[in-house]
Amino acid sequence: MKNLVFVGSHLGYPMDRTPLGGGAMVGLQLARHWKPDSTWRLVVLGSGPEAPAPGVRYMRLAGQEGGIVDLSELRYARFCREFEAATTEWILSQREELKPSQTAIVVNDISEGPTLGALARAGYRILSIWHVDVVDYFNKLYLRRFLAPEKLTRIHERLRSLGVDWALPDVLNLVFDKQRETVVHSRRLVVPSTAMADTIARCYGGIVGEDELRRRIAMVPWGVWATDPTPAEENRAEELREYHGIGPESFVLMTLSRISPEKGIHLLLEALRLLEADGRLAGKDVKLFICGEPAFMMGQSYHRKVRQAAARLKQVKVVFPGYLDAGAKRTYLRLPDLFVSPSIHESYGLNVVEAMHAGLPVLASDHYGVRDTLPADAGRLVHYPSPKKAPPLLAAALVEMMSDRGRLKKMGEAARAAASAMPFSDAAEAVRAAALGMLE
Repeated sequence: MKNLVFVGSHLGYPMDRTPLGGGAMVGLQLARHWKPDSTWRLVVLGSGPEAPAPGVRYMRLAGQEGGIVDLSELRYARFCREFEAATTEWILSQREELKPSQTAIVVNDISEGPTLGALARAGYRILSIWHVDVVDYFNKLYLRRFLAPEKLTRIHERLRSLGVDWALPDVLNLVFDKQRETVVHSRRLVVPSTAMADTIARCYGGIVGEDELRRRIAMVPWGVWATDPTPAEENRAEELREYHGIGPESFVLMTLSRISPEKGIHLLLEALRLLEADGRLAGKDVKLFICGEPAFMMGQSYHRKVRQAAARLKQVKVVFPGYLDAGAKRTYLRLPDLFVSPSIHESYGLNVVEAMHAGLPVLASDHYGVRDTLPADAGRLVHYPSPKKAPPLLAAALVEMMSDRGRLKKMGEAARAAASAMPFSDAAEAVRAAALGMLE
């Protein structure tokens, strides 16, 4: 019998009230969609207190009292090392039951994952799921794109060859070493977008060979698992329209994500401030819903920054509904005329697909996943030459899209059709087949 061991540090938490992001939600949905039968078994390793799905064999490792949401960056780095050690030790201790020749290891995290070199040397076959290219993320958020990500990986490779990479802080080693190890030891790499596949190939093609690396990479867009709103949720949406004073002439914008610097919410608020300042919103009733909770790293300070920026708006009414569970999300997605994804970095954009499924046109920054996901007739992309230049570009796109409600309606219809053609069940089956296929 084949075995699939699914490792995810963010697994085991109640996602209806835990803001851990898209990668954690994808992991949860994978565990729920996979249905073992007489030919294969599923074992899930996570740090949360509860099994991700009924009947799943679940092992909690490196559990944190109070959870992981409120950990600082340094404490989170220590947690990553604890989870790394615990999962590696557990898997190696199970070699009699989970024989390497019959077991595929699927890693849902990179920085938080087990020591893949040790598992590969023991004979295990590894599939890694890339929710975030952490080198590219680190470059955009902390280095302000000072260098291309491939140049950063070459610098790190040079430090390794000189034997001085030990001098880097452990946080940086979690960024660079873990990602390098994942590339070297993964027989398959699952990525959600073409752009991420290209970036990984540029960064690591010189280590394992670009042709070989591209052969290992499988592009699997996650699609959507959302369902249509219930009658009760539709009624709740009507109540919210009345409560917030949303009338026929109102124009409602919505963004939905963790409240975190890479999500670019401050850029959207600055774009609206510019529109207020030059009079392009004169006479318009505009409302913006910023849905989500602060991220577990850098989230609280960024949340304060976002609220301060929102308070400076004089005409646009900004509402912070907080974290939305699945039902509340379906309700709130009934309110807007336009969904906005202003992210500086986004590996895929699950919330964009959810908005499309709700029949909403989308205005998005030209980030990784949306290029493959959003058809030209379902919305508009805005390229950021730099974050500083983003607000006026967003402002111009907002005014253009807000000026034609008929066109927006047609965009929403196209968005709905495109999302309906991307069921998450297809993605879950593709990952399962790729993982178990490594054992043939």
